[in-house]
Amino acid sequence: MKLVRVLITLILCVVCATTAYAKEDGPVENEEFGVTIVAPEKWEVTQGNDKAVANFKHRGSQSQIEVVGTKLMTPDVADVFYKTFHKTLKESNFEELKSEEVTIGDRKGTQTSYKFTHSGVTLEVVVFQFTQGSTAWLIVGYMQDVDAAKYMPDFKAVIQNMKFKS
Repeated sequence: MKLVRVLITLILCVVCATTAYAKEDGPVENEEFGVTIVAPEKWEVTQGNDKAVANFKHRGSQSQIEVVGTKLMTPDVADVFYKTFHKTLKESNFEELKSEEVTIGDRKGTQTSYKFTHSGVTLEVVVFQFTQGSTAWLIVGYMQDVDAAKYMPDFKAVIQNMKFKS
């Protein structure tokens, strides 16, 4: 139970943090994963999860988008990676709202929505998971439920605009 509280605190700190963040111009390029990721308009590159390839924060809100990739030794490792991430959210009392197969741009994957309420604020977490070559990807959007519809186009733009080197 103590671990659950720590995880919830960490997630809320990431979402609600108002500390300084590093602003960078231009797209995020990652040679290890061979990917270029562009921040949506009015979003800035931020420091965040050290396992993430890119982190973006909306300038006018506390909403964030995180892009996480993991190299796969075998294709079935992707399933373990995804299940572990979702299990962590559920064990932290995030309520799963919906999970469905979707296509965003030319990427086919699974999109899952969660919500979590704490201190009168409801956080919505949207997760899009897909594989590209030998890499499993999680694109995770953290936003207050009242802002979710407004920022979903930006979330989708991150996915659509990911460029992979051949």
